Amino acid sequence: MAQLSKERLQDGCIESESGVVNCLALVEAFQLAGKLEDSYLESALKSLVHHGHSMDGSEQLMPPPAELCISVARLETDVISEPLILSEASQPELYALWKPPNCSAASEEIRNPAARSEEPLALRNWLQEHFGHRAIVHDESVTYGMVHRLDRFTSGVLLWAPCYQGLYEARLQFAARRVQKEYLCLAQGVVKDVPLLIKARIAEGSSELGATRSYISPIGRHAFTEVVDSATLADPDGQLFSLMQVRLHTGRTHQIRCHLAHEGHPLVGDPVYGGITPSWCQRHWLHAWKLSLQMTRGPVAVQVPVPHDLRRAVQRLRPAEVADAFRLRQWLG
Repeated sequence: MAQLSKERLQDGCIESESGVVNCLALVEAFQLAGKLEDSYLESALKSLVHHGHSMDGSEQLMPPPAELCISVARLETDVISEPLILSEASQPELYALWKPPNCSAASEEIRNPAARSEEPLALRNWLQEHFGHRAIVHDESVTYGMVHRLDRFTSGVLLWAPCYQGLYEARLQFAARRVQKEYLCLAQGVVKDVPLLIKARIAEGSSELGATRSYISPIGRHAFTEVVDSATLADPDGQLFSLMQVRLHTGRTHQIRCHLAHEGHPLVGDPVYGGITPSWCQRHWLHAWKLSLQMTRGPVAVQVPVPHDLRRAVQRLRPAEVADAFRLRQWLG
């Protein structure tokens, strides 16, 4: 069956959203098996772009309004509480967005209509307000053009495509694991043996309140989280924490939160996964720091500074060693 689907794909046979989903699933499966050939990836790209063009129809891509754009440098100095387009890292087919905390861009909001009225700011509403002329922002089946997701209280960079062509091409890069995504996070305890690769499978379930909650399961989906580096910090009472640079190799729901909790290091401010909720950290300490991928038009690469509320939280802690202070300066400036 997989071989038949592969042959059909190479014939350019994608005619529906289910065909797109199947194509991306096959690419991911071949990649996981170590059998993703460049020729097959090129065929997938050609077929997806062709279908994207047909979905976009006669819509013309226009530069985004200047008032919706922001430079990365401004994020260093200003508190920005609404989504904006990162001017240095956007293309006509793909925008890199600044997503502030307390802004929902997760699929949970889409699946749970009751939660929609509770969201103080949903990214889909912002997109529809400013890009309502684009058909994709009204298409729930493709999450309104959002290429991937970030949890409501996670800040950082998120990709949005104003057209189907850009959406499908970017999602293909994710399926083929050609996207580099790095996060900074603060967790309880000391993470040893860095670098560390966590390979536990993840499944999705629901909490008692009906919200999505991921858990480790042998029948879950493959998930790979790499702790690239870590700095040990201590609070005034001597409690130890780890500020980590984390690289995602897959994109499962709540992957970092679930994997680190499984390792005994829940995120600070994340009670859903067992983390403490100190007064000095009002949300889970997780920031989508870096993102890069290659598009047909050229590379998209951006590094987004840590927002002020998370910086203030870390300022209450002291580095355990000189090397930890050096890493802290590297990550937070």
